Amino acid sequence: MISAVTGFLNRHKRKFFVTAGVIASGYLAVDYLKSKFFELQDKLATERAAKENLRRRFEQNQQDATFTIMALLPSLFIDVLEKYPVEKITQELQAKRTEKTISRSTFSDTGVSDISSSFTTPSDLPTDSTQQQNTTDSTISFKDGEASAIEINYKPKMSKAQLWQELKIQSLTRLFTLVYSSALLVFFTRLQLNILGRKNYIASVIQLADHQQNSEITMQDASELPGLDHEHDNIPSTEQHESESKDSHINRMYLTFSWWFLNKGWNFLSEQVHTAVVKVFDTINPRADLSLSELSELIGQVQFLIDYPEGQKPQNFLSTLLPPAELESYVLSQAAYEDEFAEEALHGELRRLLDETADFIESPNAAEVIKRLVHTGLTVIVNKIAIMYPQSDPSAGLVTSSAGSAGNTSGDEMLFMPRVKLASILANITRQATALGKGGSPLEPNEYISAMVSVPELDAFSAIVYSNFDWRSLDKDE
Repeated sequence: MISAVTGFLNRHKRKFFVTAGVIASGYLAVDYLKSKFFELQDKLATERAAKENLRRRFEQNQQDATFTIMALLPSLFIDVLEKYPVEKITQELQAKRTEKTISRSTFSDTGVSDISSSFTTPSDLPTDSTQQQNTTDSTISFKDGEASAIEINYKPKMSKAQLWQELKIQSLTRLFTLVYSSALLVFFTRLQLNILGRKNYIASVIQLADHQQNSEITMQDASELPGLDHEHDNIPSTEQHESESKDSHINRMYLTFSWWFLNKGWNFLSEQVHTAVVKVFDTINPRADLSLSELSELIGQVQFLIDYPEGQKPQNFLSTLLPPAELESYVLSQAAYEDEFAEEALHGELRRLLDETADFIESPNAAEVIKRLVHTGLTVIVNKIAIMYPQSDPSAGLVTSSAGSAGNTSGDEMLFMPRVKLASILANITRQATALGKGGSPLEPNEYISAMVSVPELDAFSAIVYSNFDWRSLDKDE
């Protein structure tokens, strides 16, 4: 029996070896596939977690930017308000109206009947540019007996027509300045915080990778040397603390550069805005009746002159948002940074951050984003002005003669468009300028800022900035 079994095994020995080899190979292959499957699962889970972490950080970054924008906006509004005191001009007009009423009552009591020529009435408002541009500064010169000249400069009270002209220009200039300044503040804050957010994210990823690598080395050492104490291996080193402190200091210095726009840049911009407003609105009488389409066209002309001050070449906001190189130390000094430390920082990491920021500001994408932000803010304003216009009757909206035809537009068809006086529109935009500058809070932005931060082009630009990883520079740093 035993010999029979032995003989059988000997005869089929090769088959048994092949079968055993196949089974072993199959087992190893299945085990390899299982390990690869679990490894792939872990990799996908890690990638999903990383993407979710990146998305969460990005969204939080945009919320932080909106909070910062609303925190900075009131101080900017105060400066604009001081430069363009529209309310003061309005008070002067009201004072003239009160003075006129009192004077009319006084003269009527004395029996004087013709007083209309002594006061400025609405018909006295300027009708052309010649009447509008009256000289406000005068000089009285007289000589004494010794032939010496004495000059006395004085600024006489402005007439009602002049006050209306000044009110018109300052109201519109203030509104456009606030819209452009808000748009640039939204853009620049998003740009700065996304650059820093990306920088911090990369630093956290590198730190996590280093920590995992050190943990693996520590576990390997612990297995080889069981008696070794590793309870303090996860405590950050002194060098790491110093590096994090330096990075935080550089970040604060970088954010300090928003001081330039909030204190200097917007002022330069307002001069360009004033020039554009005067060029478009100077000859328009405050008593003029404007349709909504006419007003929109005038606003579009002002925006075009600001966006393209040299014809077809788009506006470059770099000097508005960032100081020239020779004034960078001056900006840092406003935050009480020492000159020696500021100079050292401006040649290191801070220099790289500023150069990258300048590159983004001068990019075509940035110009398009800023244009969209301004357009969005002006759209909200025009929509609120549109409420002032009466709704036209559809049946009376298009007047067509009985002999006319649909293709005849040479006077046979007339589109009825409601009109509102420019003076009433000025009152509306004055209220809106106040709502834009003072409305809302850091936790609840006003509708103008909310509309701007919701512009799709801004989110796309922010995503580009946040995902602009320069791994080669990181390798060099390491």
